[in-house]
Amino acid sequence: MRNFAAVGLMFFFLCSPAFAQLKNVEIKIIAPVVDKDGQAVFQPANDGKQYPVVREAGDSALVRKAQAVLASGVPQETLKLDRSARNLLIHQQARSHAHVGLNLTAPMYLLLSTQEGGVARYGFWCESQTGKRELLMVRYVDLVVDDSSIQEGSLEEIFPHELAHVILRSLFGERFEGPSVKMHQSMSVTDYQTAFDEGYAEHFQPLVRDSTSNPFLRALTQANTPVDLDLFWLSRMDQQLRTDGIKRNVFVHRKAIPSSAYDKADPYVIFTDGETSPDFLHDELKNGQEMMASEGVISTLFYRIVNDDHLRNTYRDAAFYGDFFSEDPPADVRSAITPYENVNLKLFAAMRAVGQGVSLSHPLALTIVRQYAKMFPDEADSIYDVLLSTTYGATVSQDVTDGFEKALKAGRSGNIEGFRPESRAAFTVLSRIRREVVNGSLPVDGNIGPELWLLNTAFKIAPAYWQKERTQPLTLNLNTAAEAELMTIQGVDLPLAQRIVAERRRRGHFKSMDDLRQVEGISPGLLQTFNTMAAAMRDANVVARP
Repeated sequence: MRNFAAVGLMFFFLCSPAFAQLKNVEIKIIAPVVDKDGQAVFQPANDGKQYPVVREAGDSALVRKAQAVLASGVPQETLKLDRSARNLLIHQQARSHAHVGLNLTAPMYLLLSTQEGGVARYGFWCESQTGKRELLMVRYVDLVVDDSSIQEGSLEEIFPHELAHVILRSLFGERFEGPSVKMHQSMSVTDYQTAFDEGYAEHFQPLVRDSTSNPFLRALTQANTPVDLDLFWLSRMDQQLRTDGIKRNVFVHRKAIPSSAYDKADPYVIFTDGETSPDFLHDELKNGQEMMASEGVISTLFYRIVNDDHLRNTYRDAAFYGDFFSEDPPADVRSAITPYENVNLKLFAAMRAVGQGVSLSHPLALTIVRQYAKMFPDEADSIYDVLLSTTYGATVSQDVTDGFEKALKAGRSGNIEGFRPESRAAFTVLSRIRREVVNGSLPVDGNIGPELWLLNTAFKIAPAYWQKERTQPLTLNLNTAAEAELMTIQGVDLPLAQRIVAERRRRGHFKSMDDLRQVEGISPGLLQTFNTMAAAMRDANVVARP
């Protein structure tokens, strides 16, 4: 993309904003200031919040290696996209005379964290060599970086993931709190907000695997690892599912009931087994709401959108791209914007339009696809095709989902006489549905159904599955909860949980709590328990994620 010179106040600090160019986007690497005990130092600001104190990382072999990773490939491309998203906000703010309180012209920063994991953050105190501190309200990525993370490609994969969270917060604001309290991961179903936030970020990871030259990542991608047992470690398994699983679209499928449920194990064991299991049933599909609350499905959707040839290579007129540059773009936009950048800029325009007015309590991915089709009607057929083929039409019509499941079941057993006619019939219905969605006669979210959240105060879970202390009451949505989750409710055993899920699958979704009356074994007393838990959820106003 074309050069962009950021305009902003220059502070006389080592961490001060500097001029950045899209062709070689600058990133500053900073390190936490620590006390005598090695703990990171924080300082309060006028807003009452504590912000970390940092310094420029300085020159070292590790910093040079990190800079080399961030200056190329998907990390550098994501830095360009971040700059483009911020340019869009700068232009919109100039027209509306609004101000978000963040410095949008600053470079991106990478904080060499002393804690595990990666996080998208904003705001830090920058300390100069003389000890003077300046509060910079900028977004940045907080990530552990060491020789191992560079050699094994973790920096190359996780930095774009975390920077994607930064991009979303530029376009939508800090609005991704959701009602699910479960630990999020690719194989879990949580809520719309969590799934969109994490799923969008995750789709950058298979993009890294597609282009990386890192030997370790290439070995993992090619299933050529000398220690296969390592892939059974939870985080490594999740990492592989975020790449290979996303490409193969495995997350649209339901998961098998864990064996511990049949063994009548402790309900918490059953619950954690269900959440951490990668055992997907390839002849059963999630319903539309489950898919939109699955970060794995959202990730597959965006991975396919940005790789779609028609969406990538259909350019708009030069005026459209003006907000993504500091100056007028050239008349020949193809010379300035790659096809990959092109589809992302169009997505950013749709995301920003959605982010300015729509509640994030709706399936955000569907809203963005619908907005994209509205803004670029000549591309509507293509983007709806990606959505519907990825989800098997589950968000639109239960008929098409049922048809595909018949084909999947026949295919699993090698029943060619059943597979061929069932698959042809299902694809025929899908084609009809796509035409109706494109022409506006059928809503893309027509088969979603309401969220029916319950607060199970009697069943507490730990923030992470490997932690022992269980402090958080479980929240669950009756339209997405798996059998293992339902069994956390007192009075719901495995056979009843199976009947509840079977009835939901027959209907596509529950329209209200009253639909549970049709499930054999739901007594008036148990139904009252469900209603009490729903009222508790409304009263608690649970928001799980910071």
